[in-house]
Amino acid sequence: MEIKVRRGDYQHLFLLSQSKFPCLKAGIGSGKTLLLLLKIFDYCERYPNTTALIVRKEFTDLKDSTMRDFEKYFGVAVGTDKDYIFANSSKIMFRHAGEIEVLKNINLGIAGIEQAEEFEDETQFNFIRDRLRQQNGADVRPLCIIANANGHNWIWKLWISGAEACTIDDVTGQFHYKKEFNLGDEKIVYECITANTWANEKNLPKDFLADCRQKEIDAPNHYKQYILNYDDVTDDDDFVFTYQELNGARKNDFLHCEGYGLRLAGFDIARYGNDKSACVAIEQLGALRWEVIHVEQWEHKDLDYTTGRILSIAREINSEGNIIDEDGIGSGPLDTINKGRGYEYKGFRNIQYSYEENKDYGNPRTANVFKLKELISKGHISLIDEQLIQELGTLKFRYMNDGRRILISKEQMRKDGVKSPNLADALLMAISLIGEVKEQQLNQYYRQPQYSKEDNLFQLGGIR
Repeated sequence: MEIKVRRGDYQHLFLLSQSKFPCLKAGIGSGKTLLLLLKIFDYCERYPNTTALIVRKEFTDLKDSTMRDFEKYFGVAVGTDKDYIFANSSKIMFRHAGEIEVLKNINLGIAGIEQAEEFEDETQFNFIRDRLRQQNGADVRPLCIIANANGHNWIWKLWISGAEACTIDDVTGQFHYKKEFNLGDEKIVYECITANTWANEKNLPKDFLADCRQKEIDAPNHYKQYILNYDDVTDDDDFVFTYQELNGARKNDFLHCEGYGLRLAGFDIARYGNDKSACVAIEQLGALRWEVIHVEQWEHKDLDYTTGRILSIAREINSEGNIIDEDGIGSGPLDTINKGRGYEYKGFRNIQYSYEENKDYGNPRTANVFKLKELISKGHISLIDEQLIQELGTLKFRYMNDGRRILISKEQMRKDGVKSPNLADALLMAISLIGEVKEQQLNQYYRQPQYSKEDNLFQLGGIR
C-alpha cells in the first residue's frame, strides 16, 4: 500500500517514530486511524511471527469502524475470530475493552489503542504495556496511541504535560512533544505529535471542509476540540438552539388555514422523585405551520393518576395522535391505556441507532430535536410557553466519533445540575409524529383526482 506524506509533517513523524510510546493526538479527518493501522501493518510485515493487538473501547466501534477500515485500506478480510494472519505468520488481533482481560498471558510485539480518549484513565494502557515482551527480533516493542483532544486527561498528562515541545507548524497545530526517561542503558520515550484538521486539508473533500468551517458557528466547542485540537476545551457539548432561534419562534403568529387542525400530543413520564410528568401538544395550522397549543406538568402522582391524566388531556384537547415515553416506567401507563381500547397510543423509545440505521444522529431523541431545530429555523412552528422555551435552551449535544450528533442524556443533565427537560422531551415526542402526518396527507392529496398536475407541483414545493 502506498501513502504519500510530506517529510517532516505529523504523518511522517508518527509513521517513522521509533519511540516506545508514540502518540498521535489530532483533529478529525487527519487520518489517525489509517496511520495507526499502517504503522502496525508495516511492523508485522517487517518482523515475522509478531503478535499485534489493536484495541477500541466499544465492540460496535471496533467492528463497524476499525476493522472495516482495515479491510478497506489493505484489501484483506479479518476472520470471524477478529484476527488477521499474515503470510509470514504475524497476526493482528482486534479486541474491545471487555475482551482484553482474557489476554493476561499473551506476549505482544506491538499494540495500538484507537480513540484512546474514550478510556477514562490509563488502566488499559498499563495492562497492554505489560504484555509487550515478545522476542520477535525488533529493538522496540511499541504501544501506539491515537486520540482526539479531550481536556487535560490521562493522555495529556502522560505525553504533553511537562514535555519538551517543538513547533512544526503553528497554523495547522502541528507540535512535537517528547518525554525521555533513562533507565540504565535503556531509554523510554513518550512521543506525541499533534495536528488540527486543516493540516490534512489537501486530502479532504471540499464539502467536508465547508462543514467544518460551519461548525465554528453551529458548534463552537466541538470546533475547538475536534477540529482545532485544543486541549483546554473540557466541555465539548454545544447548545442545540441559539437564543435568536428560540426568540424568533416565540414571535411567530400563524393564521388557521381551512382544512387543518390536526393535534398531536407527547407525554413524558416522570422517572425520578423530583421529576415531573409533562404533556405538550401541537396543532397543525397549515401544510407547513405548527403551533404549541397545550403545555402541562404534574408531579408526585402515582401511575394510576398519570394514566388517567393522559386520557383526560387527550379528550380535552381532542388530540388525534398521542405518543408516550415508553422507556422506564412509561411502559406501564402505555400498556394500560391501549388494553381493551379501539385506538392506540404510540410508544416512544430512545434506542441507540446503528450507523447503518441513521448516519446523522445517534438516537431518535436527537433526530427529533434537530427536526424541531429545522422547523424553528424555517419559521414553521410557534412556541408560546416560556418554561418550554427555557428548557429547549438547556439542550446540548456532542458529536460521536463517527461524526453523528447525539443529545446529552437527561441522566447526564441531572448529574450536571441541570433541571430535567420534561416539557422539551414531550414536545420532541409530538414532533416525532409529524412525519407520519405528512405521509398520510400526501397520500390523501394525491388520491384526489380533481387536482391537476400543476397543483401537484405546487404541493411538492410545500404549498397547498
